[in-house]
Amino acid sequence: MIYSATLPAQAAGGAAVVAVAGAYKPAFYSGDTVTDVGVVAPASFPAVTGAATNNVTLSVRQLRGGVVQQTFASLTFSAGTNLIAEIPVDIPISAQPVLLPDDVIDVQMLQNGSGVAVGPGLIVSVYVS
Repeated sequence: MIYSATLPAQAAGGAAVVAVAGAYKPAFYSGDTVTDVGVVAPASFPAVTGAATNNVTLSVRQLRGGVVQQTFASLTFSAGTNLIAEIPVDIPISAQPVLLPDDVIDVQMLQNGSGVAVGPGLIVSVYVS
């Protein structure tokens, strides 16, 4: 199963934004292990160049009953980590979530320092099998 969230644009230094990827359901049971997490920018996306301090972080989180249980994958666009249209970037998994029915997976985009502008349409995908 693939859960995907599409993020809105975010101004440099703007408030955190959150997009819901979906609620976990074990229907047609295929598994409950997060195997991969990635982000891809849409066509014509203005490139985001990573920076040491003024950058942006994507955090993929597990919620239960509306309460964050953990961040299980995250990526900071620091120096050397860039977003370019239609080029996928892996988001490292830092902890394996124990998914229960109706757990929600969401993605938070948070500006660090004075941040960096991010265009609309980033697609974050979470693969569960």
